[in-house]
Amino acid sequence: MSKERVTIIGAGITGLACAHVLSSSFDVTIMARDLPGDLGLNWASPWAGAVFHHQRTTDPMLRKMQRDSFDFYHSLANSDASSGVKIYPMTEYFDTKDNDSEVWYKDLVADYHIIPKSDLPSGITFGVKYTTLGMNPQVLLPWLRRKLEKASVEFIRREVASISQARALTGSKLIVNASGVGAQILAHDEAVRPVRGQTMFVKTDFEELAMLEGTEYTYVIPRAGSGGAIIGGIKSDRLDADVDAGLRGDILRRVNRITNGAFKDVDLNSVEDIIGFRPGRKGGPRVEREGDVVHAYGVEGAGYIYSFGVAARVKTLLEGGGRTSKL
Repeated sequence: MSKERVTIIGAGITGLACAHVLSSSFDVTIMARDLPGDLGLNWASPWAGAVFHHQRTTDPMLRKMQRDSFDFYHSLANSDASSGVKIYPMTEYFDTKDNDSEVWYKDLVADYHIIPKSDLPSGITFGVKYTTLGMNPQVLLPWLRRKLEKASVEFIRREVASISQARALTGSKLIVNASGVGAQILAHDEAVRPVRGQTMFVKTDFEELAMLEGTEYTYVIPRAGSGGAIIGGIKSDRLDADVDAGLRGDILRRVNRITNGAFKDVDLNSVEDIIGFRPGRKGGPRVEREGDVVHAYGVEGAGYIYSFGVAARVKTLLEGGGRTSKL
């Protein structure tokens, strides 16, 4: 008996994850303007920080999707180094909290412990250490594509103007809309908007994850196999792709603060600036079935954190027939 056909719009990490999860039960086609290996600025996945930093939420479904995704990447890190997924120690700082009451994932990650207050950098009110995951998107995305092609998933490079156009081109009744920012048009969703980020890639042998949240958003994310790390970060409503050179010094100052000066010798004239546009959505992620379409977008900068959990939810919604279910 032949499998039912599903077309996924979008080949970012969410679309690829959906293809991976669905390919055992469906005949899957991915249709997208940008495909793994492309490095244009019109899609977010190649430029993401891609660290598994669990998002704080009280929503049980959002937590489940994060757990499912973490389990997938953790298994991958332990089974195939060529995937670009690696286990790292994480130091997580806060400057607006003094306890871990909102750190719901403390029992999920390994080696979790609270940092003594005497060991915190100046201005930091609370900190924890644990073990988590970092992904190199420019390795992982092509790796996933190769795996999917071996599983008979078809890739079509095509930008579509509507879901009905994708359906007409592929003959698929079932559509997964994983189009990111494109969902503003394809799903007529005015809550969708791009969120601009600016980071830097620097050559370094620093092999730890570090993050500060609260009054600022600062991080260090090593890139497996690259000889360097992504340091940031900046969020902005700007829609241009011009590098703001004035931000480099500010990023470097903040990063040195949380790494005890590990990047003090970085030459700002030798860094690689990175501009990317995260697929944001006011009101949070949308994972919802609408007739024969399952929408899966709106995770902003947490695409890698939710990806395989979103995919598992998409599979459940597709297999649920005509019932309407939403997140």
